Amino acid sequence: MSQTEGMQGTGQPKTKLYAFGVAFVASVGGFLFGYDLAIVCGANLYLKDVFHLSDAAFGFATGSAALGCIIGPFIGGWLCDFMGRNRTMIFACILLGIGSVLTAIPNDIVTFNIFRIVGGIGVGLCSIASPMYISEIAPPRMRGGLGVMYQLAIVVGSIAAPGISYLLVRFTPEAVCWRWMFASELLPVIVFVILLAMLPQSPRWLAQRGRYEEALAVLTKVDSPEFAKEEMIQIKSSLKEEKGSFAELFSPGIRYAFGIGILLAFFNNWTGWSAMGGYIPMLFQQSGLDDRAIAFLKFTLTYATMGVITLIACWTVDLVGRRPLWLFGSALMAVVTALTGLVFHFHMSGWPVLVVLMLCAIPHGLALGPLPWLMMSEIFPTHLRARAVSLTTAFLWVTIFSGAQLFPIITGFTERHFGSVGGAFWLFTIICIAAFLFGWRMLPETKGRTLEEISASWKKT
Repeated sequence: MSQTEGMQGTGQPKTKLYAFGVAFVASVGGFLFGYDLAIVCGANLYLKDVFHLSDAAFGFATGSAALGCIIGPFIGGWLCDFMGRNRTMIFACILLGIGSVLTAIPNDIVTFNIFRIVGGIGVGLCSIASPMYISEIAPPRMRGGLGVMYQLAIVVGSIAAPGISYLLVRFTPEAVCWRWMFASELLPVIVFVILLAMLPQSPRWLAQRGRYEEALAVLTKVDSPEFAKEEMIQIKSSLKEEKGSFAELFSPGIRYAFGIGILLAFFNNWTGWSAMGGYIPMLFQQSGLDDRAIAFLKFTLTYATMGVITLIACWTVDLVGRRPLWLFGSALMAVVTALTGLVFHFHMSGWPVLVVLMLCAIPHGLALGPLPWLMMSEIFPTHLRARAVSLTTAFLWVTIFSGAQLFPIITGFTERHFGSVGGAFWLFTIICIAAFLFGWRMLPETKGRTLEEISASWKKT
């Protein structure tokens, strides 16, 4: 039975459950994102010694996957329009599978970096296709919570990676345990491909291709016949009005939305957590913890904290709105990073280090992590969405790479000149203050509005 025939069968399921199920499957792309980028954190404790890396080469090896992630969205924008959002995710899984296996076997850093980049392209494709698919298929009243599921999946993947790393450190030979860390990603990749084969195409992509009956059937399943008919009218009207060229991103109104998307991408990664995330086990070691396995457990605990907070965000984002969460999260992160800088500056060890790093996870999991992924897929018109999201997501990956590349350099500089790594966290404090001002003056509220209503609002800007 085809996807369309399955959708048009008798008996409409309860729409909330169906919409949740579809978004849940699509969000598995976030799990692979989190797992792929977090697994290198465990391997980092071995890579520098195995390949005899300098600080700069070590930073490049840690962030090399992010280079592929930068490439992914540029390809992904075209692929999402050409073959659809869910088929793009399947193609991404193929690249991730290749990257996971061939990253596990090299004996030189060049080959390692090449296949980390290949896997990174797959992550980059998922990072544009998964949130876009969720935002386009979710009913407006559920879109915030379902959209945040992508960030929740990133966190779950980030928790699973150090957990698997801990087991591998305990039960495999030390010389090869880091190789098994990378190879372990192949299993969730296979599961994701199987689940993706069951998803329908995005209704807005179907409408772009003139397949209106199929689009209507999908919209009916995710909400109701009344909603589907009204939404189809808005989608058709939106598609008629839009040109869909890259030049339109710089037209009045839309360029303001594009600027918001770029700033969301920047603040997602330079407010603290994402930049230091790949080095948390090393930060524990710098605080005096020598046992690598215990460092993995503490790393898992920090991500588990974020997982709990992101669950709260799934509930609150449609209750209190995007803008209040952003203002609260950026203000809280400014306070927390300032405190973290003090802990490292005065060379505290033990539980204070664990506490401040867990505290850093709270504002990121509540707002600074999930809201950029959600809102970058909400704020652009349908016919422009793939192009706009591809550019803002590519920039987001540039900031991820820059954070991974520069964090060890910044901490090394502050340690040499100021006697501690605390200065790096005070830099994040300044950026968090800027994020708060951005939220106060520029960030729109998209809670409860259809994608077409949001896109129409830019014409008034």
